[in-house]
Amino acid sequence: MSPIEQVLAAAKTIAMNGHTPTMALVKGKLGGKVPMPLLIQGLQQFKAIPKDQWKTLPDLGDALESTKQTTNTERQQLEQLFQTQIQQMKADFDKKIELLEQRIAQLENQS
Repeated sequence: MSPIEQVLAAAKTIAMNGHTPTMALVKGKLGGKVPMPLLIQGLQQFKAIPKDQWKTLPDLGDALESTKQTTNTERQQLEQLFQTQIQQMKADFDKKIELLEQRIAQLENQS
């Protein structure tokens, strides 16, 4: 879910609880994870939506769960990439060590 959708969901939750969504309240709901320009844009969009259309907005729990799932997927992908890079580096080092050992053996045989 996009950061704007998160802002809209947070504003909806605040409004449904009888409060007027403000920058501070929305930022507090989202834990400061959304950049200020997106908070402003999202809050402006929310204020432009008629109250009877609020039900079409995502719920905050759904928005945060979607973000958490995306973060977990990205983390798994990064971990897999990291493991692949480590394996490649190990293979490169093993090859270099093998070449160095061969060179040492050649130098020892020349003596």
